[in-house]
Parts: sequence; C-alpha cells; structure tokens
Amino acid sequence: MGVISDTGRTLDQIETVPYEQAFLIGDLLTTSITMLSGEPKAGKTLLAAGMAIALINGHSEFLGLPVHQRLDHIIFGVTDEGASAELKARLTGAVPDNSVTVFPVEDTGRDGFWASVLEDLVQMRPGLFVLDNVIGALAPGEDISEPSAAARFMRSVRPISSAGIPVLLVTHTPKGTAEGMSVASSPIGGRQFGAAARSLITLRNSGKKGRRIQTAINRAREDLDLKVTVRRATADSEVPLWEREETRPNIVPLYDAKSWHLGLADRIVREQPTETSIKGLAHRYAEDVGRKPETIRPKLAELLTRSGGRWVRKSTEAA
Repeated sequence: MGVISDTGRTLDQIETVPYEQAFLIGDLLTTSITMLSGEPKAGKTLLAAGMAIALINGHSEFLGLPVHQRLDHIIFGVTDEGASAELKARLTGAVPDNSVTVFPVEDTGRDGFWASVLEDLVQMRPGLFVLDNVIGALAPGEDISEPSAAARFMRSVRPISSAGIPVLLVTHTPKGTAEGMSVASSPIGGRQFGAAARSLITLRNSGKKGRRIQTAINRAREDLDLKVTVRRATADSEVPLWEREETRPNIVPLYDAKSWHLGLADRIVREQPTETSIKGLAHRYAEDVGRKPETIRPKLAELLTRSGGRWVRKSTEAA
C-alpha cells in the first residue's frame, strides 16, 4: 500500500469542524496551533494570561471577541528564569489555583523530551497548552532563524495539536519584516513557523501607536487589527486587564459583516475624497472600517471607477 491509499480520504470522509469549534476565542485563538509573536516587552505573556483568565472564568468575550469555550485547566510550559513566579503573580486571584499548571521546559534536546510532554498532556487533557517561549524551547545549538530548526520544532509540537489539545506558542518577531512576510505574520523563523502554525497573532507596542493586536488566521471571518490597552486589574495586583481602546465605527446605512464593502463604496461616492486611486482609498478608509488596505483594495476595485473626475459605482450588478 502507498501513502495516498493509506491516508487519503475523499471529501465525504473528512470531518468538518464548525467555526465555533475551530476557535477558543473568535478570530483570535484557535483550537489547533496558534503562534503569538511580538518584540520583547510587548506584553505577549500578559496577553496569554489575559486569554487564559477569560477562558477559565467562562467570560462571554475577550476584547470584544466571543469566547466559544470555557476551559477547566490550562498548562503553561515556561523557559525563562523566574517565569513561573511571574505567571503566578499575574493569575493569582483571577483564576482558581488548581486551574493552571506551570512546568519548566528544560533539556529539550534529550531523546524523547517532546514525546514525554505529549504523553503527559494526553493524560492530563488540558483545554490549552501554552509554550512561553519558542526560542527558549529549542534544543542546544539550534538557531531559530534556520528553516530546518523551525521545521524540526514544529514537527515536535504538532502531535500535541493532533491529539486534540490546542497549542499557543509564544515567540519573538524579528527586527523588521523578513522573507517577504507581512507585518502580521513575521515570527522569527519566518515561513516555516508561519506555514506550520497557519494561525498568527502579532502583538506590537510603540510609543506612537500604542499596543495593537494583528492577526492572520485561517478560517477567521476577518483578520484583526485592534488597538488595545493593558493595565493592572487593581493597584496592588499584577493581574492584567485587557481592553479594546477603539471600536469599529459603523458605516451608515448599517450593513452586515459580509457586505461592509457596499457601505464603504456608497460612502466614497457620497463623500468624494481627494484620493484618485483605489490604493489611496484603501489606505484612507482602513482604520474607519477596521480592515487592512490589502483587504479593502480588491473589494473597492470591483465596485468603483473614476469618471469625469469623480468616484462612481461601476454598475448596480457589480454591487
């Protein structure tokens, strides 16, 4: 027998996973492998802790996004010195003490390390496994920027997801983009990590623009670009409280999520902005509609054209 005959399935034999079962938190945290990347001190561990609090406590939403599942137990594997104590400080009082297990990820180069982790996870059946962080979990001598190292690492953790345990991998972004990766999909390790995870969250923090969460996730209804803040829940606590700083304005008349581009096209025809290119329009209105310019451009190109120095709809049929 061959590979295809042993493993191939026709469409009717493949199980379909409903959207609500594909995400723990809608359009943000998946039930497969999600990679959370960001520069040092961006707040990656704080974001992981915030999501854990929402999931364990069964909150209805996190940052305005629906929480689809309530989790009884989350396991954190940590690599940094002092990370266990820091995580405890961020979760104590916010979740039951027995709802989170923390263990040090050490000596990952020894034979059978990841197989042993998988065995324990399958036995304990947590609702989520968080690895913080990928760089610290590499075997001695491995370089995260080497595609082969990234591929080996993903082969090590993929069986955890295949066993039905969602995985959140925390890692770093490079300085600037690399290998043609987009802003929202540039963990160190480049294409190997991005292709393997297929669910990418980037947390960015700058003095000028503040904190932003950007995503590029398969099966998401839309990619996110959210301006957010994080603060201590109380003055004497390290528990993080995440808040969405801005909400997406509705375009009047109100259209549903699938036809937002129709409302935007009507608005452009009504306002007649000074931009004379589709690209210019996409950049002008990106923040207003909460979508990326590259998402907006093809939609507007289908609907609008310049005629007599004005923006007009191409035809009613195109709408």
